[in-house]
Amino acid sequence: MKTIWNAVTKNITWRTALAVILGNLILGCGIALLRFSLMGNDPYTASMLAISGGLKVGLGNYQLTLNIILLVIQLIWGRQYLGFGTIVNMCFLGYIVQFVSYLLGLLFGSMAEVALVLRVVVMFLSMMIVAFGLAMYQVADLGVAPYDYLALGMRDHFRNPYFIDRVITDGVCVLTIVIAVLTGFIGWEGSNLGLGTIICAFGLGPFINLFMPWNKKWMKKDV
Repeated sequence: MKTIWNAVTKNITWRTALAVILGNLILGCGIALLRFSLMGNDPYTASMLAISGGLKVGLGNYQLTLNIILLVIQLIWGRQYLGFGTIVNMCFLGYIVQFVSYLLGLLFGSMAEVALVLRVVVMFLSMMIVAFGLAMYQVADLGVAPYDYLALGMRDHFRNPYFIDRVITDGVCVLTIVIAVLTGFIGWEGSNLGLGTIICAFGLGPFINLFMPWNKKWMKKDV
């Protein structure tokens, strides 16, 4: 237990702790806005939204439960990737997305009847927000979420390129959604797949890198 506590609290400063908290808040808002655009979420979030919707349980509760299961894998094989950021992300991100999604629906209703051009604009705006939150969260370097560890763990143990392992984990998420649709567990409208899914899977990296220097600067990390 002491070893786990040391892993969670290592390298924490008030700046990096603040960055983890703010980064996850911003990330959650961006994910919720991307969902609101109806243009498709990233593969992992899409699978969380789809399966939790099919089970009729809250996103926060479902994601926390799955994260606890994945955390066991991380504790066994990837304790070096455990940190304060791991706990914040796994415990709170799902609830942030759930709450902000509720607020957006309450304030603005649905974008189902909105012009496609406007929905695309909202999609790209939300991706900028997601990238900014991820950059802040990653620069803090206080551990990774249990799902993000899966690709890192596969890279470490099987010596594959990280990109390949990330495609595999994201591909499993998409496959899970497709199976859920084909079996009638959810409808296509509840899949949360779309253009945004493709862009998130292959295009978020450059945007994250764009925001890295500013976050390194205010956290007083080497730029």
